[in-house]
Amino acid sequence: MIRLQHANARLPIDGCAVVPAKPNPDARGCLYEIYRAEWPGTFPTVQWNACVSKAGVVRGVHVHVDYQEYYTLLAGRGLLGLHDIRRDSATFGRSATIDWRAEDRCAVTIPCGVAHVLWFIEDSVLAFGLSSYWSAALDVVGCRWDDPALGFEIPEGAKSLSERDDESGSYAEMVQSYESLVAQHVKQTAVI
Repeated sequence: MIRLQHANARLPIDGCAVVPAKPNPDARGCLYEIYRAEWPGTFPTVQWNACVSKAGVVRGVHVHVDYQEYYTLLAGRGLLGLHDIRRDSATFGRSATIDWRAEDRCAVTIPCGVAHVLWFIEDSVLAFGLSSYWSAALDVVGCRWDDPALGFEIPEGAKSLSERDDESGSYAEMVQSYESLVAQHVKQTAVI
């Protein structure tokens, strides 16, 4: 398991990066800059979302075809699971489980083709930026969070899932669906 407690933490999956937040403390507390386009490891974002989750909630496993995500944990603690399903990646098939706490004050970048899940250990707030606008038509790829093919270090305890995540298929189905959608997406963008 990886801890993100220092700014030089490295992730073992190509394209996934840890981006330290910039603290600006004063007598009142601290303002943390969580995203600047000029920082190494970032990418332009067009949409930002915030997700409030209770302890025990599991979000994912999801993988995106058409956008990268920039995750930053503003409050709480969770485990972030990452798994590379990009066949052309040097880290294809590699997994990482990350123990992530808000006090780590960093962001994690997740490229297209990296499956990801968050298990919230504490009540938490996650903010995330997207490199392209969210599209329901392409946000359909995922699998069961506990599929052994993912190789995640799964925590004990109650799990609360959305209906979509609870009914997700297998790892093999996720990879097949992702590759099919990538091929369709490439064809559509080539025509435009």
